Amino acid sequence: MTAINRWRWAGLAGALVLGPIAGAMAARKPTVTLLLCLAVAGLFGLAMLGDRAFPWAVVLVVVAPWYPFVGDQALAPRVPQKVLVAAIVAGPVVPWLWSLASRTRRTRPNSVMLLYGLLFAGLGGIVYASVGNVKDMINSQVAGFVLAGFTFLCARRFTDARAWLAACFGGFVALSVMGALAFASAPSTRVGSFVGYGITFGALIVGLLPPALVFAAQRGRTLTIATAMAGAFMLIVSQSRSSWVATLALVLLVMVVLARVGDTRLLGAVGLGTATAIGLIFATGSLHSIVEKRLSSDVGSSEAVTHRAFTYHYGISQIGHRPVFGAAQPGYAAKQVGASTDLAAVDNGYVSIGIDMGLVGLAAVLFPLAMALRVLGRCLRSAITPPLELAMALAVIGMSIVGVFYDIFYWAQIDLLMFAMGGVLSARLDVLPRLPLGWRFRLSN
Repeated sequence: MTAINRWRWAGLAGALVLGPIAGAMAARKPTVTLLLCLAVAGLFGLAMLGDRAFPWAVVLVVVAPWYPFVGDQALAPRVPQKVLVAAIVAGPVVPWLWSLASRTRRTRPNSVMLLYGLLFAGLGGIVYASVGNVKDMINSQVAGFVLAGFTFLCARRFTDARAWLAACFGGFVALSVMGALAFASAPSTRVGSFVGYGITFGALIVGLLPPALVFAAQRGRTLTIATAMAGAFMLIVSQSRSSWVATLALVLLVMVVLARVGDTRLLGAVGLGTATAIGLIFATGSLHSIVEKRLSSDVGSSEAVTHRAFTYHYGISQIGHRPVFGAAQPGYAAKQVGASTDLAAVDNGYVSIGIDMGLVGLAAVLFPLAMALRVLGRCLRSAITPPLELAMALAVIGMSIVGVFYDIFYWAQIDLLMFAMGGVLSARLDVLPRLPLGWRFRLSN
């Protein structure tokens, strides 16, 4: 009997034995039964996926519809807050613990990464001292920020390119399907409430789309075009201007890199595809009306712009008063701004973190962006286009651009995706050339 047949018979015997037991438990303790089934399914998934478990676990937590499917504003999650936080913690932690059990070292020890981990551990301690107890820290905003550094370090053990590309493509497809269903059920409503808010949805699309496009490009032109068009459609219906700005910036960066490499054929294809997508958007009545409404001439005097202008001045003054650790409390700035305006948000992730956690916290959250910029810099200097590294660098840069207009660091899904990709980039920097020979010669002279 082969190994595959043995596993099949073992699975069948297990189902026959455990099936009636699970059925009896479900009748009396449905919640406990559901949790046990999820735990068993998770263990089987970890065993089958191996190193691929980490990217898939992170992406599944990121794209899961935790919030009401259709809504005009940010609403409370559909599940208890402690369940959502448990999933946020389990996404990176459980695969990492499973990997540690295999006792296989994935990356070399790095003193900089050790200091980064200690920095986030210190910030977590400061947050705990400020909040006062663990119960008040069971909040998705706090959990996402506190866990961000740990997610970054965990991701350094899981650098398999194919797993990350496949996971990002799967997550993009899941978001696109849910977004299409939400748009079909309520065309006039902003799409993306199932991940918290429309801008959160747009930021996740920006983060998942570059690796998804690389995955699609490895499998054919038709799938690549379909993925790009789906991404453009999802970005439009999210009605997130910040995500539109980030996407256009990424397209320009791609064109700069391709021009540096000298790949005129692909450069022309990117330009033609972008122009075609814009043309189709303006030729489609419903999509054109969304774009026209969001980019109308009165945008400069809108409440969103005036609110951001107020929060910038407020943030600069607050950071000047407490520059090191800030208020040492995530969400402090949003509460203070909400007390003075009609919107309890700063609408700038960097100003928000600067007020709440000071310049130390700001430096901590900028670390993934620094890794992405290092990768982009090496690609430009060396005239290379490594698919995984460049796609993830663009994804981190895109989400960071959204952060200029939105409190991205207090949405746990964006934290998990951005810091996981940043950790992968930090581990894969060694596979990229540091400087081409010509640059080394000029520097030495």
